[in-house]
Amino acid sequence: MTTAIVKLRIENTYEDGVEVVTSGIATVPLPIPDEDTGDRTDWEYEHIFPHTGTGNESGDAWYDVEIVESTAPELFGLTFEFGY
Repeated sequence: MTTAIVKLRIENTYEDGVEVVTSGIATVPLPIPDEDTGDRTDWEYEHIFPHTGTGNESGDAWYDVEIVESTAPELFGLTFEFGY
C-alpha cells in the first residue's frame, strides 16, 4: 500500500454560526476509487473525516476540508465536504 503525507485545512462550521479553521497533518493511503463507480466516499470518511471537528458536540455541523500540501501530487488541492 502506498501512502502520502497530507496537510489539511479544515473549516468547521456549527449551526450557531461559529466557524473554526484548523489544520492537521495525516499519513493516508492513496485512494483507490470504487471499481464500478469511481467513488471514493469510503476512503474520504475513513481517512479525511476523522480530522474534522473541534470537540463541539452540540448541534449540527459541517466541515469543508482541502488538502493544501501533499507528498502525492494527485491529492494536492482535493476538497471534501462532510456534515449537514
